[in-house]
Amino acid sequence: MALQPGIPGSVPGAHCAPSGSGRVDWGSAPDEVRRAVEALTGPVHAAVTASAGRNAQLAAMLDVPGGKVFVKAMPRAHRGAFTLANEARIAPSVLRVSPRLLHHGTARGWEFLLFERVDGRHANLSPGTPDLDALARVLRRLLGVAKHDTSASVAVEERWARFGGDLDLGLLTGDRLVHSDLNAGNILIGEGGAILVDWALPARGATWLNVGLLLASLIGAGFAPAEAESRAKRTFPEWSAAGKAAVDTFVTALARRRAEQAANCPEPRRAERQRQRLHAQRWLCYRSGS
Repeated sequence: MALQPGIPGSVPGAHCAPSGSGRVDWGSAPDEVRRAVEALTGPVHAAVTASAGRNAQLAAMLDVPGGKVFVKAMPRAHRGAFTLANEARIAPSVLRVSPRLLHHGTARGWEFLLFERVDGRHANLSPGTPDLDALARVLRRLLGVAKHDTSASVAVEERWARFGGDLDLGLLTGDRLVHSDLNAGNILIGEGGAILVDWALPARGATWLNVGLLLASLIGAGFAPAEAESRAKRTFPEWSAAGKAAVDTFVTALARRRAEQAANCPEPRRAERQRQRLHAQRWLCYRSGS
């Protein structure tokens, strides 16, 4: 496949399409979108809609001549369309931790991304998981990303400003790339180790924030906060160097964010958001000694 990594493209005659909602499968995508993709990959022999992820309206693994590719797409008029542009801008900086972007294009008012095939299963974040070493290695590589396109990321202290209140969110500042959603669905484990997917909402901040966000997911999967933090201290010097005040600020802001999400989310995700709220509160109680 003669695909060009990270090069924006378009289809002549493309026009704006109305935004929609809900996941669509490959067969339900606009004809122009499917033709644009197949012009790059060759004919699609089979397609499997992704079970994880909620940002893109179309997210599927495509079986094409010479192998498989992963496509993400949504109407450019959709309120979340900017997330695809974010992923395209971030892609060159995360080649060591994420699938390679093959193409970024538009067709019939839709925007789409094509990524290289990734074989793997979703990470196991529960106690006793065999994936901890792989998680540590990929996180170490992410912590080593020194530069990225900051037009695609938002400063953590800005994104979380409404949760600040009495907190000094300046303790979270930094210029390092932060993956804002390190949940099991966005971490794949394959023969080569772990990789990170879905850079829809990248942030920038202190290096250790990536560790904190992974700990939040581990605690959410059943790890005791003390055990999760102990492992982080042994593995990541950045976590120990962050300091108690900074980590307390992070966990407090996270708990407030989870509470807001649980209060405002639609019914299909309410139970999940409530669990996240309770786990964040458990971590906060541990930090405060209550």
